[in-house]
Amino acid sequence: MKKRGKLAIWPVYLDSGVSRRLGRKIPKKLAVPSPKLEEMVKAAKRLKLSYEVVPDAAHPRTHWRRTGYLLVEKRDKKTKILRAIAREIRVIRGELRKT
Repeated sequence: MKKRGKLAIWPVYLDSGVSRRLGRKIPKKLAVPSPKLEEMVKAAKRLKLSYEVVPDAAHPRTHWRRTGYLLVEKRDKKTKILRAIAREIRVIRGELRKT
C-alpha cells in the first residue's frame, strides 16, 4: 500500500541470499543474510527514523511468506536508507564495528 512521504522497506530488499531479480535492492556485499523484521525495527530506532510496522504482510514475489515490512518516513533516497538499515543490522549482529 502506497502512502505519501513513506517508503515500504521489505526484508527481501536487504537479504543477501536473494537475487536482484527476486527483490534485493542493494549490492550483495552490503546486504545481510536473512534479515528479520525485528532487526529492521531496531536498526530504524538506532537511526532515529520515523517508522510504522506492518507485521503480517507478504511481499508480492513471495506471497506465501508473511514477513511484514516497515513504512519509513522518506527523508532521503530509498537506496541510501536501505544501505543505512543494512549497515546498522550488521552492527547489531556484531559483524561490523560502528565507526
